[in-house]
Amino acid sequence: MLRRLNIRNFAILSEAGIEFDPGFTAITGETGAGKSILINALKLILGAKAKTDLIRQGEDKLRVEAVFNPPSSPALRELLQGLELDLEDELVLERELTSAGKSRARVNGSLVTLGDLEVIGRHLVDLHGQHEQQGLLDAAAHAGYLDGYAGLGGEASACTCLYAAFRTVESALREAEEDAARLREQIEFLQFQFKELDKAAFREGEEEKIEGELKMLSGLEKVLAGQHASLDALEGPSGALGALGRLERELQTLARQLESGSLQAHLEKITESREALSVLRDAVRHLNIPAEADPARIDALNGRLALLQRLTSKYKTDLAGLTALRERRAAEISRVENAAVETASLAEQRDAALDAASKAAKVLSEKRRAAARKFDVEVNGRLARLGMEGSRFETRFQPFSEGGIAGPDRVEYFLAANPGEPPRPLRQSASGGEISRVMLAIKGALAQSDPRPVLVFDELDTGIGGATALRVGEALAELAKHHQLLVITHLHQVAAQAGHQHKVEKQLEGGRTVTHVVSLKEKERAAELARMMGGEDSDAALRHARELLKNRM
Repeated sequence: MLRRLNIRNFAILSEAGIEFDPGFTAITGETGAGKSILINALKLILGAKAKTDLIRQGEDKLRVEAVFNPPSSPALRELLQGLELDLEDELVLERELTSAGKSRARVNGSLVTLGDLEVIGRHLVDLHGQHEQQGLLDAAAHAGYLDGYAGLGGEASACTCLYAAFRTVESALREAEEDAARLREQIEFLQFQFKELDKAAFREGEEEKIEGELKMLSGLEKVLAGQHASLDALEGPSGALGALGRLERELQTLARQLESGSLQAHLEKITESREALSVLRDAVRHLNIPAEADPARIDALNGRLALLQRLTSKYKTDLAGLTALRERRAAEISRVENAAVETASLAEQRDAALDAASKAAKVLSEKRRAAARKFDVEVNGRLARLGMEGSRFETRFQPFSEGGIAGPDRVEYFLAANPGEPPRPLRQSASGGEISRVMLAIKGALAQSDPRPVLVFDELDTGIGGATALRVGEALAELAKHHQLLVITHLHQVAAQAGHQHKVEKQLEGGRTVTHVVSLKEKERAAELARMMGGEDSDAALRHARELLKNRM
C-alpha cells in the first residue's frame, strides 16, 4: 500500500506530507482547490512525462516522493532484483524535476531510468481518471480485462508469441520466394558475370606485380647493368668482400702480435659484415632477371593487364571488389539452385508454427469463453447493485482473420443500457456515468485477481447522483477490502462510504495562493460532507452527514 506521499513545489502546492491508511480514502475539496495536483504528482512518480511549468513559481525544482510497503508481488520483487535495487523495509520512489528541464528518478536511493520507474509503477498503482475510463471503450483492451479475471495473462502472452513466431517465419518464406523469383529472372545474367569473373582467375595484388614486371622489362638493359655492377662492387677485384677479407686477415695478424684481445670485438663485427655481404651477393646473383626481354612475355603481361583494367573499369571497382562480386554471384546462383530446398524447409517451419499458434489460440478461446460466462454474470450483478438493474452486459467473441489466417478471437464488450434495447458495443451505448459504473463493476470482478495494491479513481462519479452515487460509494467500499483505494470525488454519498477522508483546500498566505491537504477527523468529515451537499451552515445537512457516516459499510 501507499503509506506516504511527499510533495514539494508542485504548482500551487508548496509542501505537503500526506499519510495514507489502508482501505478506502476519499479526497474532497472545492473545485479548483488542487485535487488534481495529487493525481498529477502520482502520475509523475509513476514515470509520466513532466513539463517545467509544473514547478511552483519562483522555485528551481519540484520533488515528489512516494513511500510504499515492501513489495509482496513476486513479479515486482524479481523486477527490482533484476535492476539490482535493494529490497528494504519500504519501497521509496522519488522524482525530481529542475527548472532547466532535468529529470531524475530514484528507487530506494538508486538512480533509475524513467522507463524503469514506469514499469515499477505499473506493478504498484492502477490509476483511473476520465481518460483511463474512456480507454474502456477501446475494444483492444477488453481481452486483457477478461484474461486478468480468468488468470489467462500468461497463456495469452504465450499465444501472442507463437503467432509472432509464425509471422516471422512466414515473412522469411515470402522473402525467400521473392528473392528466388527475382534471381531466377536474372539467372543468365548472373551466370554470365560469374563465368567472366571466374575465368579471369585474378589474384589479389596481381595488377601491381604485372606493372612492376613490365617496368623491369622495359628497362632491362639498365637492370642487368645494375646487377653486374652490384656483383662487381661486392666480389670484383676491388670489391667489398675481398677488401673485408684482407682487412680481417691483417687485423688477426696484428692482434696476435700485440697479444691483446682488445681487437676481438672489432674482428667479430667484420666477420658479421662479410657474412652479410655474402648473403647480399647471393641474393643479387639469383635475382629472377631474364637475360633478354621476351616479346611474347611482354605481350602476355600487357594482355593480362588490359583484361584486369577492363574488368575493373566495367564493374567500377578494384580487384578486391571483383573478388567479392564473383563470390556474391556464386552465392546467388547457389540460392537459385537450392531455392526449392530452402523454401520447402521454411514452408515446413511456417506450417508447424501456424499449427502450434492455432492450437494455442483454440485452447485460449475455449478458456476465455468459459470465463466470459462467469465474468458476465458477476459484472451484471455488480451493475445491478450500482443502479443499472435493467442493463445487460455481454462479452462477445468475433473470429479473427488476417490474410486468411485465423487467430485468437477478438473480445469486445457489449451493453444494453436500458431494458428492451439490443446490446451494442460499449463505445456506442454507454454514457459518461454508465461507463464509470461499468469500469467499477469490472474492477470489482477483478478485485481478487489484480495484484496491484493501490487503485486510484479520479472523479469516477461523474454523471451520477442520488441513490446511484450511494451505491457507487458502497461498491468502492467493497472493493477496498482487497485494495487500497484513493478516490477523488465531488459527491458526498461516495465520500461518506470511505474509511478515511482528506480535504484539499486553497488559502492565501503572504499574498500567494497555497494548497493544503488536511486529514479529517470524524467531526470535520461531517462538516465537509455538509459542504459537499451545499448546506455547510445547515443543521439538517450536518445531521444527514453524520447519519451517512454512521451507516457507512
